[in-house]
Amino acid sequence: MERGFLAQCEQEPLHLSGAIQDHGTLLAVAADGRVTHAAANIGHFLGAPPQDWIGRPLPPALAVHLQALPPEPGSRRALAGGVDGRDGALDLCLNRGGDGACVLEFTAHDPGLSAAPPTATIIEPFADDRALAATRRRLLQAISTHTAARRVLYYAFLEQGDGEVIDEVRQGEDLGSYLGLRFPASDIPQIARALYLKNPWRLIVDARREPVALLGHTAQAPDLTWSDLRSVSPVHRIYLANMGVAGSLSLPVVSAGQLVALITAHHHQALQLAHGLLEALADEVKAFALALTAYAAQCRMRMIDSLSRRFEAARAPLRRHGDLYAAWPEVAPLLLSEFQADGAMLCNHQGASCVGRGLEPGVLERFDTWFGQRAGELVWTCDSLSRTVPDLPLTEIAGVLALRLDGATGHGLRIYLTRGEHIHEVAWGGNPDKPAEFHDGKLGIAPRRSFEKWVEKRLGYSRPWRNEDRLLALKLRELLLSEVRA
Repeated sequence: MERGFLAQCEQEPLHLSGAIQDHGTLLAVAADGRVTHAAANIGHFLGAPPQDWIGRPLPPALAVHLQALPPEPGSRRALAGGVDGRDGALDLCLNRGGDGACVLEFTAHDPGLSAAPPTATIIEPFADDRALAATRRRLLQAISTHTAARRVLYYAFLEQGDGEVIDEVRQGEDLGSYLGLRFPASDIPQIARALYLKNPWRLIVDARREPVALLGHTAQAPDLTWSDLRSVSPVHRIYLANMGVAGSLSLPVVSAGQLVALITAHHHQALQLAHGLLEALADEVKAFALALTAYAAQCRMRMIDSLSRRFEAARAPLRRHGDLYAAWPEVAPLLLSEFQADGAMLCNHQGASCVGRGLEPGVLERFDTWFGQRAGELVWTCDSLSRTVPDLPLTEIAGVLALRLDGATGHGLRIYLTRGEHIHEVAWGGNPDKPAEFHDGKLGIAPRRSFEKWVEKRLGYSRPWRNEDRLLALKLRELLLSEVRA
């Protein structure tokens, strides 16, 4: 991965771009009601040029609309055709920023756009994964129908930050499919993900068009965190062009305060959508996200309830022997089964007892020293040991779940569950290690041009440990501490 490319993506202040998309215009207003910034194209929409707005109080005809806007940052209000523009009615969208500042965004009112929201869908609680998938598919189909976008993707974020397309609706088989393809975390930087958490949608009408500058008395750009018109990052513009996308709509799926997925609609031409339709689609996605949150909580509760029962078979040998080392030959096979591990090792200062494929002596010594330095970490997992622990001798073991039984001390009683190498293939949308390419020099680097399926054969990795494995390990620790003498 090109470090310069990653640094550029993460450090780009998207909310301070100082520019907007050209299908609308913008006024930034301070808490005292004075205009701090005006878009360079303001005259095309409202008649007066930028210099007639900057530093002056917002006219009463516009200021009156701010009175109904709540004071909390992120509050928004929209009026369809509510403003008289130079050449006809304008739609107005207001959003509240920090320190009482406001942004007013104007776009041409187009009665031809379908502003009628789709019929609200009552999303029933998901009974199982199949019901979840069916509801997700219906949601994507509805978005495809109402936006006329040629492709709608459900892009789920994985635990390590990468994203994977787990569902897709296409209008035309000529598009090819992204279904099942994975994309590196750098494709949607953290700075962009933070904005998705704050906004109900992100509409890019036409990424091919040049942005419009915002003008002010100072070089300080206004905060466009909650702006619908915020300009498109130069890197993202090239990224979309390389995908053959002009118009794009992204709807965040937020569950328990976390961005878990994006629903993204792509079109090869401009994608102009009415504000009322955007609000209705965002409400549909929020309803789905609420149902998803409830389902995740239900699954988690079922899993937690089952954890107590999964080690019942281990209680008898533990109570019979009263000593974990004596009971280990009977307990270890149960752990191999529950954790789908290849080996189980019980270690203390005197040595190690192993069932199955464990760490080789030299590897165990090095890993034991390294893990001992991570005092206080009760459960630790890794699916590529050689890439994580420095100076580790060669080993057949790729993954380890390490469990500490004595709390904060470094070298007390500990259990190591091991997994051998699991060679598997990951289908990427383009080579994830080559996202940057030199081009005409304007940016110096640009996103990769190829999104064709690129298969990576992953060597030196085990099957990944799940969050459920960590919870199960903590439950095991609770059982051992209550049943035996360490």
